[in-house]
Amino acid sequence: MLNTAAIFIFLIFSNLTVAAEFNLELGIVENSYNKIKIPGDKGTLFNMAPSFDDSNFYHRISYSHKFKSKHGFRLLYAPLKLEGDKVYSKEIKFQSVTFNANEKIHTEYAFNSYRGSYFYQLIDQKDWSLRLGATLKVRDALVELKQDNVRKFKKNTGLVPLFYLASEYKRDNGFRVALDFDGLAAPQGRAFDIALMSGYYFTPKFHGNLGYRMLEGGVDNEKVYNFSQFNYFFSALQYNFD
Repeated sequence: MLNTAAIFIFLIFSNLTVAAEFNLELGIVENSYNKIKIPGDKGTLFNMAPSFDDSNFYHRISYSHKFKSKHGFRLLYAPLKLEGDKVYSKEIKFQSVTFNANEKIHTEYAFNSYRGSYFYQLIDQKDWSLRLGATLKVRDALVELKQDNVRKFKKNTGLVPLFYLASEYKRDNGFRVALDFDGLAAPQGRAFDIALMSGYYFTPKFHGNLGYRMLEGGVDNEKVYNFSQFNYFFSALQYNFD
C-alpha cells in the first residue's frame, strides 16, 4: 500500500516538473571587515577580520526545482567558519568579560546559512531567463573569544526574510553570464548576498562557472553589534535535470 502511494505521488510530482538544478560552489573567502561589539550597548568595538587568515576554503550547495506552472523553489546550504589569533592593542570587553591588551586572543566566527526560496519564472526565453521570489534564511551565528583559560561566546539563531532574484543570459555558443541575489535592508539591519559569474555550457544540461560573490550586512541592537563583509572567489558546477 505504501509503495503504491509513493509511486502515485512520484508520478504526479514528475508530471508537474519542468526542470531541477543541482549546483556546487567551491572557492576561497576573505573577510574585508568584521566589526563586533557584544553586548551592543556596553561592549568594546573591535575588528575581528585581521585575526583570520587571508583566505579560507569554503563550499556552498543548492538545489532548485521548477514546475510547469513556472513556480518553483530553491534549497541552499552555505556554511561559513573562520578562526585565528591576534594581539589587540586595547582591552576588549566582550560578554561582560575583559580580555587583556597586548596578549594573544583566539577568535572564532561562524555564520552558517540555511535558506529556502520560492520563485516565479518571470522570463524563460532561449537566451534570457529571470526569476523573482522570496527567501527565508535561517541564520546560525557564533562569535567566540578565548585567552588563556578565559572563554566567552555568543550564539545566535534567527529567521531573516530576503528578496530573491536570479537571472541568466546565454549565447548560442554556450557562453553564459549570470546574476544571483538574496537581500533586504531594514532599520534593524541588512543582509546582501550577490554573485556575478560567467561560464560555459559543456552540454545542454551541464555547465561550469567562475565568479565573485559578496556577502555583506549586519545588525545593531542592545545585544549585538556586528557588521561585516565577505568576498568569495569561486568556481561552480551545475547539472540540470529534465
